[in-house]
Amino acid sequence: MLSACRSSPASAANLTNMSVSVADVGGKARTTFSNSETITLRQQVYNAVGSPNLIAFKFIIKNPAGTTVFTHTGNAAPGTPGLSQTQISGLAIASFYATPGNYTFTGEASLDGETVTQEARFSVSSPNITLIYPPSGATGLSDTPLIFRWVGSGASQYRITVGDNPGLYNPVHQSMNAGETFFSYPQYPAGPREQLVPQQVYYWKIEGLDAAGNTISQSNIYNFSLRNQAASQSRNILVSDLSLTEPLRDKTQPLHFKAVVYNAGNSAETNIGLKMSLGGLNAQDSPKHIQTLMAGESTEIPFTAVMPPDQDSSLAAACVDIFDDNLSDNCKTTMITTDAGGHAAAGGSSNTLSYDELWAELKKRLGPDALKALEGYTFQTIECGNCSGSELNDILAALVNGDATLVGASINETSGSAPNTTVQAGQTAAQTSASESSGMDLEVLKPAALTPGEWTGHTEASKETETFVVTSQKDWEKRWKSLSDTPAPVVDFSQNMVIGIISSSMDRVDAVRILSKRMTEKGLTVDYYYIQAPVGKVVMSSAYILKVEHKEPGKVNYRRLDAGVR
Repeated sequence: MLSACRSSPASAANLTNMSVSVADVGGKARTTFSNSETITLRQQVYNAVGSPNLIAFKFIIKNPAGTTVFTHTGNAAPGTPGLSQTQISGLAIASFYATPGNYTFTGEASLDGETVTQEARFSVSSPNITLIYPPSGATGLSDTPLIFRWVGSGASQYRITVGDNPGLYNPVHQSMNAGETFFSYPQYPAGPREQLVPQQVYYWKIEGLDAAGNTISQSNIYNFSLRNQAASQSRNILVSDLSLTEPLRDKTQPLHFKAVVYNAGNSAETNIGLKMSLGGLNAQDSPKHIQTLMAGESTEIPFTAVMPPDQDSSLAAACVDIFDDNLSDNCKTTMITTDAGGHAAAGGSSNTLSYDELWAELKKRLGPDALKALEGYTFQTIECGNCSGSELNDILAALVNGDATLVGASINETSGSAPNTTVQAGQTAAQTSASESSGMDLEVLKPAALTPGEWTGHTEASKETETFVVTSQKDWEKRWKSLSDTPAPVVDFSQNMVIGIISSSMDRVDAVRILSKRMTEKGLTVDYYYIQAPVGKVVMSSAYILKVEHKEPGKVNYRRLDAGVR
């Protein structure tokens, strides 16, 4: 979004521009708003020479086409030397809003025949919320944790409400976030009533709020239920790919997509509905139906969609309308962005990357100087001191998907004999869904230093994904014995702990990889992802990873990174 101030001319005989801004009802200067908010227009000038006349102020707003849609005069200040500030408060955006896009606020100040002007640009969009996951009517969910996802715009924050009745009266859980379009339901909620139970029908909705906490948009109400743990999987229809089939220079023209649907179950399925949306709007030919899909068979379905005019980045989503035993892979999403030249590009990746592939993708985007400094290295963790965990993961996703590049890097020595070189990754060069950050540090080690303290392999098939923490020698020997016949490796549990992840056999995983770890208000958070088995390969076991980490107080949280893009 544009966030610019400029003056023309810089000063007159007496007046000099100081500042101009557009603020929300809480007084915070912002560059993005919804059309249901009220704003404050503010400008400040400095008068160098006293005058008996008044400083006259004028407020002008122009729409994206450059047409004046709002004008106000009448504000004035004495012509005495020093700073003079004026503002208009409580201006309803709806009073001048007609189309989404970038608006320009121009503040003029005049004294004794001289005039100075300042500009501030801000964007306005229509708030909307479209629920993505769980789909309405979903039954037999077994996600751990259960992550709610939606597409929204024009809101500063979102409120999720989960209840056991359609009216959401006396909800079982309610939470607020800082504008993310997802929410991970707590696995260990504080109140017993918040604990979700199998086969109970639950209802949920999302509300969009402005900076003052006023509701500016809300979604429909969807319902879902959890699976009885005794149930076993026999059906699994998944969307394995969603991508553009050809680039288009003009985003106002239809975009052509392909969605690939695969039957990973053990029986044929008939009359499968497939829906596709772009930026919260249904594709022109959605939904479509697949008459028959045999076990192990895949089919490619074309769609045509148009990007909403007020969006430079739109989330494309394709979902099969079937309640099978693994709903988490029923949807596939990809971010579609337009570059400065107007080209449309797919920001999502249709394949899950291995550890080596992920590192290779990151090195492609580091630039020649940083790449030279990283010769002979690989990464262990990636840390971002000036952004939240969700922002870091969004940046990583954008790097892997090709939506962003790193413009610098530094290597921080962590242990062993690694050279004390530093590679710093700066701001992303392309627009991402994350907020801009002033720096991202990549903590790297030589490949040899990565082997100790990490074990991977396959074990007896598990019906559910399992995450755990081992903090004692007794529990460690018991856990190791369940995975291997060899003696348990030596771990100093006075200072360390072992974090572990075992995949569900239903997810068809070749390997589990830990990408990063970070401290949050809720404790240590471990980010991991799955490397999927090739289509058609029979997977009869579960993949696992065990890793020694420094012992941290509090609960360890796990976040699966590839769950939202499959």
